[in-house]
Amino acid sequence: MSGAAVELWRGCANAWECDHVGHLNTRYYVARIEQAFASLARRLELAEDDLLVKAQHMRFLREARAGAALHATGQVLRWGRDDADVLFLLHHSGSGQVAATFRLSLAHLERGSGRPAPWPVQATSAARAFTCDAPDEARPRSISLDGAEVTASMERARQLGLRPTGLGMIMPDVCDAHGRWRLSGFMGRVADSIPHLRNGEWREVLARTAPGSPSRVGSALVEFQTVHVRWPRIGDGCEVRSALAGCTDRVTYSSHWLLDPETGSPWAAVRTVGIALDLDARRALPLTAEAQAAYRAASVPDLTL
Repeated sequence: MSGAAVELWRGCANAWECDHVGHLNTRYYVARIEQAFASLARRLELAEDDLLVKAQHMRFLREARAGAALHATGQVLRWGRDDADVLFLLHHSGSGQVAATFRLSLAHLERGSGRPAPWPVQATSAARAFTCDAPDEARPRSISLDGAEVTASMERARQLGLRPTGLGMIMPDVCDAHGRWRLSGFMGRVADSIPHLRNGEWREVLARTAPGSPSRVGSALVEFQTVHVRWPRIGDGCEVRSALAGCTDRVTYSSHWLLDPETGSPWAAVRTVGIALDLDARRALPLTAEAQAAYRAASVPDLTL
């Protein structure tokens, strides 16, 4: 591959975009990538409404706090007949270190019919200039991207005991000009659902049993996988069902199913990887055996997508 990544966005993290633990909320990371995505589509001479995101993989590597100077680069990883994989990296501009990585699997749709269609010749030609290998830090770490099959449904969520964590309509302010849910709106719905998991007990156990007895224990998302079955539009409903899904001594897993409340069919299924965080020292905490037991006791066994 002889191409190179290209800068597509430059700006900063704003104070009102930071969350309760003091760093840029995940939806606002994704808002930057929306702008980079639009810029890449323009460079490839493609219309955004002809592009469908089928799957996402993200890694959050270094926190961005209020005022952080950031910029985003984009590249093509794979270019098929009517689909592609593209990668965006969000960088700390001062150090050049990568703050987060975003891999999107795309389909090209025929205007009007919505069926898969071959890429235009000019897009295929333009893509060569941006086609290059992913850096190691953008590769999946705790999640496999191979063979991800969505089994989500409202009926199965009830059978397994997934907790209702989100409910609402898809409103115009989180949709694009064509009425389709934006990537940041989707991420925001997932982020707003997580507090309803009521999963604080394992953190309390960790605070009691971790060396040094940290006074404040939180958690942070480090990896995120989504498979999209269908994209809702303005006026559609969305119910989120979520559950803890096991842990290791280093990371925690959870699953979130975004469902159509009228039909029970899935919009998307999400798998997340998190870490425990000492909020005062701003460092990751390994899970003690006691904290692992508490987390697993609250988990749905073998739950993925």
